[in-house]
Amino acid sequence: MTLLDSMIVMIYLLFIGIAAWLFRRFSTSSNDFLQGGGTMMWWMAGATAFMTQFSAWTFTGAAAKAYEDGISVMFIFWGNALGFFVAAAFFARRYRRLRVETAMEVIRVRFGHTSEQLFTWLSFPLTLIACAIWMNGLASF
Repeated sequence: MTLLDSMIVMIYLLFIGIAAWLFRRFSTSSNDFLQGGGTMMWWMAGATAFMTQFSAWTFTGAAAKAYEDGISVMFIFWGNALGFFVAAAFFARRYRRLRVETAMEVIRVRFGHTSEQLFTWLSFPLTLIACAIWMNGLASF
């Protein structure tokens, strides 16, 4: 990295640190962080969940894929929409009724602490393998 690159990274980290320090009082629990303290309107929570699905690939890779293969790339996005619908229609009410914040808490409430720990620790190596495969795919093409 050049000196300019290092300075940009340091300024960015400093900015993030200052912003975290200034806004620390607004998020005092995991509920505040994950659910907006329970005060977020449904449409804002939905829009936030929807927007997390976008990445640089959406605007570059998907556009290139659409150029090469036509409308078939839309099946990815239609699949996402179907997944959101299924989650809202069948799982959201149950998830809310359990009064949990994360998927791991659902496992603990439904199946116990041992199952939660087993699932958590098994997900670490599986996630690392999935990320390695994804990064290899990015590097290959």
